[in-house]
Amino acid sequence: MGKLSITKKITIWYTIFMLFITGCVLWTLVYTGNLRASEAAQEVLMEAVADASEEIERFGGDFVVDDKLKFYEDGVYISIYDGEGELLEGRVPGELVQIMPVLDDKEIATISDGSGEAWYVYDSLFEVDDKFVWVRGVVKDFAEQSTFTFIMRLAGIAFPGLVIAAALGGYIITRRAFRPVRDIIETVEDITADGDLSRRVRIEEEHVETNDEIYKLAGTFNEMFDKLEKTFDQEKQFTSDVSHELRTPLAVIISQSDYAMEDEEYREKALGKINKEARRMSTLVNRLLTLSRSDSGRLVLEKDQVDLSEVCEMVAEQQAIVAEDKNISIETDIAEDITITGDEAMIMRILLNLMDNAVKYGREDGKVTLSLAEENGYAVCSVEDDGIGISEEDLEKIWERFYRVEASRSEEGAGLGLAMVAALTKAHGGSVDVTSKPGEGSRFIVKFPIYR
Repeated sequence: MGKLSITKKITIWYTIFMLFITGCVLWTLVYTGNLRASEAAQEVLMEAVADASEEIERFGGDFVVDDKLKFYEDGVYISIYDGEGELLEGRVPGELVQIMPVLDDKEIATISDGSGEAWYVYDSLFEVDDKFVWVRGVVKDFAEQSTFTFIMRLAGIAFPGLVIAAALGGYIITRRAFRPVRDIIETVEDITADGDLSRRVRIEEEHVETNDEIYKLAGTFNEMFDKLEKTFDQEKQFTSDVSHELRTPLAVIISQSDYAMEDEEYREKALGKINKEARRMSTLVNRLLTLSRSDSGRLVLEKDQVDLSEVCEMVAEQQAIVAEDKNISIETDIAEDITITGDEAMIMRILLNLMDNAVKYGREDGKVTLSLAEENGYAVCSVEDDGIGISEEDLEKIWERFYRVEASRSEEGAGLGLAMVAALTKAHGGSVDVTSKPGEGSRFIVKFPIYR
């Protein structure tokens, strides 16, 4: 069955199952029906012998000439024998004359004639006028001639046709039921062939209304195609952005190295620029590697107990030096002894990225506030500035790689900082959110589970 379709496999299996069940039912009916018919035949035989015996006892020695004694009735043959076993009166089926068993009081014997049909023989011995008399009854098994047997034989003849009709009908029903699955297969094959990820599996109205398994299967495929299309578009954009971001430092390195080779006096200055661009490329590659590991689930965290209060103090002190160039003051509101579980280096990178952005896009002579508090079992860290802010349409996109709002295009950076913040925060089981208004500043809020 390896190469058969699911429709054919289902049809074959339920046909076999139906044959088995129907066969068992028919066998049970035949067996119980024949058993009941045999019991009925034996009951009729014993009653007929008992009636004949009573009739003989009533008339005594005159029973032989009694016209009321019936030697064949309701299929039962009655015969009378003397004490020596000699036939006195009655009838015996011709096909049984040569195979009749010896007389045996109150015992039912079963014999078969030449055609294989079963007969029952029952004998009764009693005394009349000081003489022993045998009454023998013979009857054919009712099971051989009953209406039930005729019906069973008719069913046996019609059974193959019924099975074929049921199998054909089942195949048609199953094929119709699996038609949406074939549509899904065809759609997937078409998408595979032409690479058009915008196509979706068509869902018929009847499956939408019933919300059945076919609807869920098609919906699952469509969700998968949505994610694939989104991922593919992101990969295209990612490739384009990486090419763009690497093109500039590579061009600088190549041009400066050419100048250095031609002009010895310019060589030291060129090396400085080359070193700066190489470090910028190294930072970019390291960030991309971190994001790639995060996407694939291979980002390894060296988790330990981290004093987040202390880390926030260190980051604030470090950024205070950078903020002096723009006359930005760093203010803190840090609760003490807040501990979380995580990778201290990566947590520091999260806070440095947020603080660096706050200083970079903050208003000159303004301030940046770093605060930390415990709320509902979480360490809540916020970084707030009073700078240029972010427009509402950009808020959902700032977490995308290489995305940079128009107001920040003139600043240095590859647009990976916030993408890294989101990835590293998620790796620590936390969350990050932002509120912002253009011209009024931004507030980034990071939450980490408290260590217990």
